[in-house]
Amino acid sequence: MLCLLERIPTFRALNNEIAVLKKRAESCSRQLKAWAQSLQDSNFKGERHVNQRTKRIDQAARDREEFLKELAEIRAKGATKTLANSSPRVGQP
Repeated sequence: MLCLLERIPTFRALNNEIAVLKKRAESCSRQLKAWAQSLQDSNFKGERHVNQRTKRIDQAARDREEFLKELAEIRAKGATKTLANSSPRVGQP
């Protein structure tokens, strides 16, 4: 549309503004293309394929990851306490 306006003699006075708008439109187009490509490259099949079962499965996976992270933190704290308690104290055999 902007390319057409550039060629119409009535709009020649607006060529600078049209050029700015064309650059913005091209930038938006590139961003949308990159976003669409990232969606195509992902495992997401689309809203049509998302149902209650898949939502539950995704939530369960997130909950599992969170639990494993907490468990790893607890284990790390426990290992630190065990090491601190098992270190020899000064004056004790």
